[in-house]
Amino acid sequence: MAGKIKVLGLNFGRINGECKKYLNIALEEAKAAGAETEIIDTVTKKINRCIGCGACSRMLESGKQQIRCIQKDDYEAISDAVLDADCIIVAAPVYVLGPVGQLKDFVDRFGPAHDKAYMLFENAKREDTEGDVPLEKRCLKRHLVSYISIGGAATDHWVSFGLNQLNLFGMSINMKVVDQMNAHGMWRSQELTDQTVADAKHMGRRIVEAYSKKNSEITWESDPGVCPVCHCNEMTLNGTDTVCCPVCGIYGTLKMDGHKVKVTFTEEEQNRSRLRLAGVLEHQVELGRKPRYGDKFDEYLERFKAQEDIL
Repeated sequence: MAGKIKVLGLNFGRINGECKKYLNIALEEAKAAGAETEIIDTVTKKINRCIGCGACSRMLESGKQQIRCIQKDDYEAISDAVLDADCIIVAAPVYVLGPVGQLKDFVDRFGPAHDKAYMLFENAKREDTEGDVPLEKRCLKRHLVSYISIGGAATDHWVSFGLNQLNLFGMSINMKVVDQMNAHGMWRSQELTDQTVADAKHMGRRIVEAYSKKNSEITWESDPGVCPVCHCNEMTLNGTDTVCCPVCGIYGTLKMDGHKVKVTFTEEEQNRSRLRLAGVLEHQVELGRKPRYGDKFDEYLERFKAQEDIL
């Protein structure tokens, strides 16, 4: 592999808070594993909310322009850092059940503008249209991501949307999730703090090691959760034994074994997850974009599916 792997740490917490502490630990291990590292403290940055103007989508569909946001704040610099990185570790504090709002403001602007399937289709169209300009390669390359959710509460139900919402960060651009940790109530014991430090070190080493592997070769080593794709625990019930993972949008079957609950998902359903390329490709049909690519749509679709392991 040419050059060092770039690992970016995004700290959505305080400059010297718990998020930064464990992010530093993870990135120190990543650096020891041979990576080039950088941390951005977003609390020092201005990230406006998305105003829904659609300018980024018009740029994407223009055939000539690269994807940019028209708002003048610090968003674009952070977006550039994310796209330039090979791996990203995102740490965010839980304030009211879920991550701090600044994270969502970034995700709302970054995600729709960099939907991997949307970019793949538009780039293919550009390549087939004389005079058009291809998208920047960094938009289409593979990115790996890991998440750190930090909460003060001692009980899980006070941080219940932490990891769920962190998973939205890399969803649209189809980042491969390597690891995640839900750290809360660590003031309770030194043992718990020591374990969190060990988990953060493991996260830093692991994301560097994973970058040399294909997506299908990257195994999950942390808490398996209920969903086999996002590894979160929350499920949406509808009064039957069919349940839905709210992060992935996939359906499974709930079964009781005594007092234990188990949810099983078919391989077909798992592949439809919003966290996998097939899921975001499916979304393009749902959004009614198929006619835009005409007879080329099916050809493009099969080409992208064949590259799922490396995108």
